[in-house]
Amino acid sequence: MATELFETVVKLPVTVQPLYGGAHQGEMVLTHFKPQGDGPFPAVVMQHGRDGNQRATPARYRYTDVVRYWVRRGVAVFVPTRVGYGDSGMTVDPEFTGDCDKKNYDVAAAATNVQTLATIDFATKQPWVLPNKVLVMGQSMGGFATVVAMGAKHPSVVAGINFAGGGGGDPVNRKANPCGYHRLANTFEKAGKANGGSTPMLWLYAENDNYWGADIPRKWHQAYTGAGGKAEFAAFGPVSPDGHGLLAKGMPLWRPVLDQFIATLGISPPKATGAPPASGFAAIDDASKLPRVRQDVKDTGYPRFLNADLPRAMAIGPKGEWAFFSGDNVIQRSLDRCAQTAKTACKLYAVDDNVVWMD
Repeated sequence: MATELFETVVKLPVTVQPLYGGAHQGEMVLTHFKPQGDGPFPAVVMQHGRDGNQRATPARYRYTDVVRYWVRRGVAVFVPTRVGYGDSGMTVDPEFTGDCDKKNYDVAAAATNVQTLATIDFATKQPWVLPNKVLVMGQSMGGFATVVAMGAKHPSVVAGINFAGGGGGDPVNRKANPCGYHRLANTFEKAGKANGGSTPMLWLYAENDNYWGADIPRKWHQAYTGAGGKAEFAAFGPVSPDGHGLLAKGMPLWRPVLDQFIATLGISPPKATGAPPASGFAAIDDASKLPRVRQDVKDTGYPRFLNADLPRAMAIGPKGEWAFFSGDNVIQRSLDRCAQTAKTACKLYAVDDNVVWMD
């Protein structure tokens, strides 16, 4: 349990209707986290993905890296483990949509919506949550759940964030060719029509997504927006061996884009206190301009800095010594750690998203 994130686990009763058989009454495991203080805070519902062959693990979804992103921005996080997965029970699989050529994605949409709405209703009853400022976010099948949740138009929901959302994918046997993607487009079209553009969305995909490929997500986006939904599409270049892992592997790419999106909702990224202004010495993502350091620092060390969330700072010593921190008091901590190695004072190279180095 992440005590510093005030991690708490509860169970919520839900009733879902699988594709075959009668309705199933179950208990959905819900893990929630909150920033320090009494709030009230905005909240985000984080929906997980799907591996039909590995529904037993994890027993409980947590997404602590994603949680830390949100908590640093003063947002509480609610992570349901949906019925059909892990400790929520696998007696039924309410997100099973049928054979490849006969997919019924409306069944999965109804099942995920029941659980998304149950999570929102629970969250908004907490005294430390703003009842009129809830976001829904999801990865893969959780991204699917996020899109279809927009069709439910819960009055508390102010935005949706879809990371690599979709269904029917098989990166081995049907690479970039998911089952029934036209049928899924129809389900998204219904959600877009029901929402009518009242709730903004951000869709984020990498071009080398082995589940959907680069083109099919755009067709899904067109189906949603063409029916009236409002969604910005953010396309990224290749991420890792499989861009389907954009959320976990591509933070340097998506974090500035997501920060800009949520800023329109009044949610601001944290910033290092006392940061000097940008110097114009280099772009923040241009490792080739790093002065004094060895090549391996440019190749592996600096990318670790870029992968760190805000606030963050990096310092460089006179002989290429270096250090960086992310979190609290990052400027002083980075300078102090670098000076311990250099045995003399170091200089700041970058703070947050700016290079501040003065040559």
